[in-house]
Order: sequence, then C-alpha cells, then structure tokens
Amino acid sequence: MRKLSEILMMIFKKTVIGAFLLYVINVCIQETDLYIVINPFTAFLAGFLGLPGVLSLAAIYFFVFP
Repeated sequence: MRKLSEILMMIFKKTVIGAFLLYVINVCIQETDLYIVINPFTAFLAGFLGLPGVLSLAAIYFFVFP
C-alpha cells in the first residue's frame, strides 16, 4: 500500500502536468476562439486522462458554452 505522501505527490504531479497541457492546448487553439478554463479540477482531469481528457474538455466547452 502506498503512503499518503506518495499519493498526494502523484496527484500534485498529475495536476501540474495537466495545467501545462491545458496551457499548451490553449495557446495552440487560440485562433479558433475556444478557451478551456484552467482550474484545479480541469488541470487534474487533463493530467489524469491525458490527451483524451483534454479533447473531452474541449468538446464539453464547445457544445455546452457556444
């Protein structure tokens, strides 16, 4: 069983990676007038799910907030 500190560090790493991934995606798609909000939940989701998670977030924002 993992220690609590290892689990928290893994969550922190995934959140930071997700925030960076969202930032890069936002810079790349700024021409399309689509912007994914970067907050702790979306950053963790993007870090945990990777590129499919970011594409899912983009689809949600595209269809829910036209």
